[in-house]
Amino acid sequence: MPYGVFPVPKSRDSGKSGATGPSLAVRIRTRFGRAELDTALATGADPGGSAELALRAEQLSSPAERARIANGLIEALGDARRGEPMTLRLGPQREVVRDAADGILALVLRLRDDRPVGIAGVAAAARLVDDRRGAMYRDDAGDLHEVIRSAQSALDATREPAGEFAAQAA
Repeated sequence: MPYGVFPVPKSRDSGKSGATGPSLAVRIRTRFGRAELDTALATGADPGGSAELALRAEQLSSPAERARIANGLIEALGDARRGEPMTLRLGPQREVVRDAADGILALVLRLRDDRPVGIAGVAAAARLVDDRRGAMYRDDAGDLHEVIRSAQSALDATREPAGEFAAQAA
């Protein structure tokens, strides 16, 4: 008994030997270049343009990433409704975020539902949450209402064709 009382280990194959994912280098570049990739995807870059864009688009379409972005929007809204924080962290513009609360909540609900979403819209919402130089955090970065409307319309860009067009598409 070479392993004593312990069983002989099975092969280290995880069962996914036929399916290969992105390489470690691509995953690392995607992680550290997330802001630039999100900006590119939000402005309409083709997700098939590079391995990094494809991986980031796949990440953005996952329910976990959509939930992370929605939670970040809710957190920003909560920060805007609370009193002044005792932290050095840059917080959202309180008055502007409170004024855009309805649009933010609509964006959150759209991110949390199960309907398909446009990757450009999810990327725009991710930039809204993650970009500390963006419209939610700085008054010189543009109109928050316009950014939210743009993200909402990009999220809905993948809606199914209605009525007779749906039958023709099938």
